[in-house]
This record gives sequence, structure tokens and C-alpha cells, in this order.
Amino acid sequence: MEQLTLAIAFIVLVLGIALRVFSLKFGAIVKPPLRIQLVPVDDRAKGRFADPHRRELESLGFTPMGIYHVREMPGVTLAAFTQSNQAVCAVIYRHPMAGVFIDMVSMSENDRGLTVTNAPAGGNLDQPPGHAKIFEPKAALRRLYDRVLAERPEGPYRRVDASNFVRVFETEYAREMEWRAKRGGPTADEVRREAHAMGIRSEKQIQKATEKLRKQYGEPRQPTGVR
Repeated sequence: MEQLTLAIAFIVLVLGIALRVFSLKFGAIVKPPLRIQLVPVDDRAKGRFADPHRRELESLGFTPMGIYHVREMPGVTLAAFTQSNQAVCAVIYRHPMAGVFIDMVSMSENDRGLTVTNAPAGGNLDQPPGHAKIFEPKAALRRLYDRVLAERPEGPYRRVDASNFVRVFETEYAREMEWRAKRGGPTADEVRREAHAMGIRSEKQIQKATEKLRKQYGEPRQPTGVR
């Protein structure tokens, strides 16, 4: 039987964001870690992927919070920015599979949030209650920013800055992954929607991919702490 590959982006960032892009392959399904740790990057050159957007973010009142590697995801780097007066967080990702994409995030103090992203995949996945995500893969940065301001839940809003970004990012990632793990991993409907988006219609292949992934979610994993 022909091997099926589904690229599914689990994108949840701080305030409802964090990056998880993984491949589902028959016999070689890679599940995302339940916990991650952000490692600061001191080498400014490693953050150049964000430079095309840096000036526009600064013109909108954003200030940088740092550049980080994700320890559990080799090759994933992110640059984080905050706009304190509007309580919006922007995160620019560089991923070896998904390329460079942007999340704009805002979360209210009653733990409801909105992420607007131009990530290339992930829009067919269910999202945790109260943490909506809008996927617009070809949207420009300003479009993402305008939508998060216009469509976010009512405030007051939670503020994220350089002093708490790492803690909030890691914690929010862990919360969503725990939610997905309690569901047993991606459901058959989620895998089916993603498969159909890729032009895959074989129910046999979709069922096989779903079974393998959910089986791996049920296997014990070595936990890692969230700081």
C-alpha cells in the first residue's frame, strides 16, 4: 500500500500559541512533545529570518522580547515581540518544514484568547474551548494585526512582556497539549479534514493514520518540566 504522509501543524502560541508541526507516516509517526523549553539565542544573526517584518512591527509599536530555540524541536526558532498598549503578542517562527510564518495573539484576563496566523497548515484541527484560531495562510502582517484587534474577545487583556514571555509560552503550550492528549490525540474527523485538504480521499488510509497516531498518544512519555 502506498505510504501516506499527512503534514499537520499544531499551532498554539503563547496566549494560545505554540508551534507543533509534525508528520504522520505509516510506521513512522512523530508525535509532538507534551512539554517544551525555550532556549534564548544570543547570536543576533540567528534571528535574521524575522528582519523583513521587524521594521513593520516597530512601526506598529511592537518591541522585541527575544529570540529562542525550542529545545525539543530541532530547527525551530522564534522571535517574539510585544505591543503593550494593545496587549498583543507577535511571534515569528522559522520551521524547517513550514518555513517562516507569523502569529498575532491576544488573550483576555478571563482566559479567552484569539490567535490569527498565516501558518501554512493547521486550520483543520479542533481548538481548545475559548482559544480560537483564524488561519489565513497568505495574509500580510498588517492583516493579521488588524484582525486580532477587531475579532478578539472583550477585555481587559492579559499583558506579556520580556519578563514573563517564556513562562507563559511554555505553560500555554503544555495546557493545549494536555487537552489534546486527554482526547487521545487527533480525532478521525481532524485527520480526515486534513487529508481531504491534501487531496487524500482513501478512508482506509485515513483510518490507518488515525489509529497509529492515537496509539502513540496512548503510549507513556517521559515528562519534562515547564519552568
